[in-house]
Amino acid sequence: MARKLNIYLFLFICICSNAFIARAESAGASSVSLEGALRLAYQNNPRMIVAREEVKASKGRWIQSEALPNPEVGFEVGGLKKSEGSRKGSVDSFSIKQPLDALGTRFLGASMAKDGVRIAKKDIELAWAEVRENIIELYSTILAQEQALEVAEDNLNVTRNFFTKVETRYQSGKGLKSDVIRARIELSSAENNLLIAEKDLKVSQGEFNLALGRVAEEAFVLSDELSYEALNYKYALIKADALLQRADLKQEEIKLRTKKKGLWRALLKVFLPEMAVGVERTTVEYENDTALLIEASYPLWGFNLGEVKEAKAEKKIQEIKLEAFKNEVGLDVYTAFLEAELGDKQVQIQQKTLEESNELLRQITTQYQEGQMTFISYLDSMKTIKQTRVAYLEALRNYMTRVAALERAIQSTPIPHEGQGEGEKNG
Repeated sequence: MARKLNIYLFLFICICSNAFIARAESAGASSVSLEGALRLAYQNNPRMIVAREEVKASKGRWIQSEALPNPEVGFEVGGLKKSEGSRKGSVDSFSIKQPLDALGTRFLGASMAKDGVRIAKKDIELAWAEVRENIIELYSTILAQEQALEVAEDNLNVTRNFFTKVETRYQSGKGLKSDVIRARIELSSAENNLLIAEKDLKVSQGEFNLALGRVAEEAFVLSDELSYEALNYKYALIKADALLQRADLKQEEIKLRTKKKGLWRALLKVFLPEMAVGVERTTVEYENDTALLIEASYPLWGFNLGEVKEAKAEKKIQEIKLEAFKNEVGLDVYTAFLEAELGDKQVQIQQKTLEESNELLRQITTQYQEGQMTFISYLDSMKTIKQTRVAYLEALRNYMTRVAALERAIQSTPIPHEGQGEGEKNG
């Protein structure tokens, strides 16, 4: 009997996810792989939708920046004074004028607006890197919580069986009343832990649904398993990759180019006037004529030096921000790498501890049945075994989350293949 129980516990992690999938599919839930979840999130996550719409808005601003200023139309109406008891109003003249920006400034303005489109496109990459990290974190969390729920259910069953044995020993005169009371307390604790595990799993499932752009209550089951793959990144290489690939760093570089264009635009306004050209038509009887209008506006008072000084300062500020951000990127990658490396080592340690806990379970079961172990020692050992199994699941979850954070830091976040947005099948 003890051998069977030991084998069941040892194989638990391998079979619990399949049991959960079978239960969910029988209830008509959908099956979601990690790749399918990423496709769904890329298409439907609210942040991704907003980022794509912002690109459209920036393109609209770019189109508008290339347009000429609105033309101006004017009319001069005369004859409004009463003459012989009536007014004979008429259009004496009308004019049409087209304002023109200082030479070259409209081109620079359009180029700056185009930079805004580039920045908005980089925002999509940034949003996806963070959404992807969140999806992987939630996916691994749910996998760990599903297995933790199985642990809690198994622990409750074991505690119930143990309580029955303790009560039987007490009734046969071989046990103590205090042992029965303690066993009942442990049983209540196991029931409470199961309720908490069920609640935590439902909350995480709701958060996962929202991240996929679905309602929180939609039923699903995850088809992948919580697994371990050794860390396969070298710090020196990924730091160099991050400096080349990071979308937010590219944004800062684009912003610096934009500030330089803004400085040139301000300088052009110092030397070149804003113009307007047009035509005026006079229709009064004594002066029926057409005239060509040419107007110029020059910043005589101040020579636009205030705008130039502001543009120079903004350019300098952006240069400082860019250099500082490069250092921040290096720190971000270094920290994320250390976290992932730590998670890798913790999983390896927990794997060894899990193997040792399986052996411990076999030994304490035999020792307690043969009367070689006290009641309290048996309970403490069972707690240690349960904590070890939960700690292993948590170590796997943390490792997957930290690797996702590292991939976000180096922007190793490929866009999922276009498709139905699934990995989903209806059961």
